Amino acid sequence: MIYLFQELDSFSNEQLSRCLSQLPAWRQEYVLHFKHPQDQKRSAVGWLILSYAMTQEYGIKHLPVPACSSHGKPFFSEKNMPFFNISHSGTFVGCALHSDDIGLDIQKLVSPRPSLVQRVCTSEELAGINSPEDFCRIWAMKESAVKLTGEGITGSFRDVFLQHPNIKTTSFSLENNSGFLAYSTYKAVQLPVVTVTLEALLRT
Repeated sequence: MIYLFQELDSFSNEQLSRCLSQLPAWRQEYVLHFKHPQDQKRSAVGWLILSYAMTQEYGIKHLPVPACSSHGKPFFSEKNMPFFNISHSGTFVGCALHSDDIGLDIQKLVSPRPSLVQRVCTSEELAGINSPEDFCRIWAMKESAVKLTGEGITGSFRDVFLQHPNIKTTSFSLENNSGFLAYSTYKAVQLPVVTVTLEALLRT
């Protein structure tokens, strides 16, 4: 399932303090290493969404500290634990929780630099780009794919779908056409999207 938070534009510093009080000590330290309050808010909310999702779907309220792959992708190393991926952009923060490996990406809509479009897209993809929306969708899809594989944005980013033809990616517009959300898996699956509020997260 995909859990989506859309209230970051109205998120106060007081609410950030409430969020921090809900986090384990190690996560509080991680959140506070960010210098900018907006980054702190995104990081805090990301963990709260994961905690909320794990409680809702698995009844697990106390999460273990995640391990990281060689490329830095976080995961739960304990047996029989689900896979997760967190993403944020603009006023959106999301978390994907699934029984199989998954990559999630959220991208707010911006006008991209032409050089970025050229660097990210194949010639076939370039032929289909007629607006910033077209590029935003491709960017989100590719980001979710490399987050699934754990590669991150490397030299293969442009050709990620050619190099990994088994990846299945789903994308859709965010509210008011303000961006795109995309998730990638190795098996075709349709995951529901649930919108969560800050109050719901703080009750976890």
